[in-house]
Amino acid sequence: MNCKPGIYGVSTQSGRAFFADFLSKGLQSYGYARATEHGRAAVSCFNARGGIYLERPPNNIGEESRFIPLGMSSVGHSLDELLTRSDFIFLSHPSQHLEESVSLLKEAGLMQRQIPLVLTPPRTLAAPYLWRIVGENYPLICFSTSPYSAKALENGVYIKRRKRSWMVSLEGEVSEEQREQISEIFPQVLFNRVPATTSLGNIGAVFHPGGYLLNYDDIEKRQRQGEPYSFYMEGIAARPEVGELLEEIDQIRLRIAYKLNMPVFGLYGNDREEEWQAMMARLRLAESRTEKRDIQTLRKMRHECLSTIHNAIVSAQHWLDYSYGVARIPGESLANAVSRTPTYQKRSVPQRRYLDEDIPTGLVPLEALAKRFDIDCTAISRILDLYGEKEGKEPRASGRNLQPFTTEYLIRYLKGCPDEEMPDVSMPDTNSTIRSYL
Repeated sequence: MNCKPGIYGVSTQSGRAFFADFLSKGLQSYGYARATEHGRAAVSCFNARGGIYLERPPNNIGEESRFIPLGMSSVGHSLDELLTRSDFIFLSHPSQHLEESVSLLKEAGLMQRQIPLVLTPPRTLAAPYLWRIVGENYPLICFSTSPYSAKALENGVYIKRRKRSWMVSLEGEVSEEQREQISEIFPQVLFNRVPATTSLGNIGAVFHPGGYLLNYDDIEKRQRQGEPYSFYMEGIAARPEVGELLEEIDQIRLRIAYKLNMPVFGLYGNDREEEWQAMMARLRLAESRTEKRDIQTLRKMRHECLSTIHNAIVSAQHWLDYSYGVARIPGESLANAVSRTPTYQKRSVPQRRYLDEDIPTGLVPLEALAKRFDIDCTAISRILDLYGEKEGKEPRASGRNLQPFTTEYLIRYLKGCPDEEMPDVSMPDTNSTIRSYL
């Protein structure tokens, strides 16, 4: 591979994970960090040690914890170096900072080189806001989720798990050659040119804000006491009533997608369960016939088996199935599915970004979209109101409230079909009772 991926935000947990994987693959990369105290500490550490330490838990692919030398790669605080040395720029920080970062890149000369920006992830409806800065159809490669469950270490990164597959929407003027280069780095991704797959495929908006706010007092108490709190196990798996509320938020995503005539799996009243089970049975059969340590073959095989859903919006339970291998059980509650997810059972701590990022870039635009399409969004609205009560801030004032954009523009953008009109479809009766404690 001759591709040179740059990283904006190499000091973040996902930035470190990208950097470690790029170095492992023999790719030449420049890792940029802003010259904050945190950024300077990371750059100084990597330069002083001449590389990055990758910690891995016991795993079935035989990957061991190890030190990875920089080689021809480097890290620093120069945007000019980042622009000069990169074929792609991976923005690996929380998505509420994307507009600021893209503005800084533009000032540094981004427009002269037209380097594709890889948003990892953009969360919901980032591109319309970014195109106001760099121009309509500037090339954006949008990951539906971060490829990693990772934590930053003082001298490197702990990659708890890499996701098996995820959606990538190619937005704006992304060439076929550029798509192939990303595919070489991540052969397991499912490409499409339908932005709804990443904007409505924002799983973080389902789990994070509600899971945090409905456990807000307990989380704050544990933090004051200096004691750990297992976000997924204690906050969701052990509290079925929280899981039910998160499922309602999840269904709002799916109703919006259904309204847009998008392929949907897991919508109440139209779940397409037989199709899903048949697809996953083929995948698991293929996996059973492949050597577990042959990770590249596994990734390519998963890509082929999951191609059916490359442009689909799936429920949180279905997402756990294809992302983490937590086999779907029809009719199972979200809380129980979370309890069976190994990656959530270890080091699952609440993070401030669950509010600071997922409120303004997740629930705020999803609520705005639902209201545009006359879809009941009571569950989302109550979580946003709860945020206002707990944090003393009005989230809709500064988040992606979609006010700059017409409904027609948003429909065209989400569907990736500029000439299509809003489909006139009737919704199934999917409303469920919102619990009184909200």
